[in-house]
Amino acid sequence: MTLEYLEIMEEIKKAEEQPSTAPRRKCIRSFKSNTRVFDDDSIEVTPQERGQPAQTNVKKVGRSKRYDTTGKNPLTCIELKCPDNVPDKAAYFQKELAKLTKDITIATPELPNSEFLLNQDNLKVCFEEKERKLTAWMAFNTQNMLEARRDLFNLTSEIYKCLVINNNLLTRERD
Repeated sequence: MTLEYLEIMEEIKKAEEQPSTAPRRKCIRSFKSNTRVFDDDSIEVTPQERGQPAQTNVKKVGRSKRYDTTGKNPLTCIELKCPDNVPDKAAYFQKELAKLTKDITIATPELPNSEFLLNQDNLKVCFEEKERKLTAWMAFNTQNMLEARRDLFNLTSEIYKCLVINNNLLTRERD
């Protein structure tokens, strides 16, 4: 036997003879966010790895870029970066966004053939009874942010009123 082997064996015997100062903890719960809760009420968080998401179809304009992510829930992401010396950052961002999105066409949603609970020019609420699905379409002007917020609030209030009025239809059991 070698000397190293004997030294290792002695260390193992010493470790076995000494009582353990801390009892072994048992994991009670574990979360996807790398957080674990143990039976002694301690919480352990392991930091997540930093990294760039897989980027496909990358389109760059200056410092800004648009890309699609891959994975379970693919997204189209837009990163807008502005130099410090630009006096009007909002206008700069608007121009960059227009350059990055000029080739994107947004399809007009197709309205289902079902009952409209509310049918206005800028707001449509539709209920599909077979699927028990409620769909709402809103249209408002986004030139002025204050007016856009006000319009969005008013439209969501109208949707809420529509839901209250049609409560019996929406909560009716399927036959």
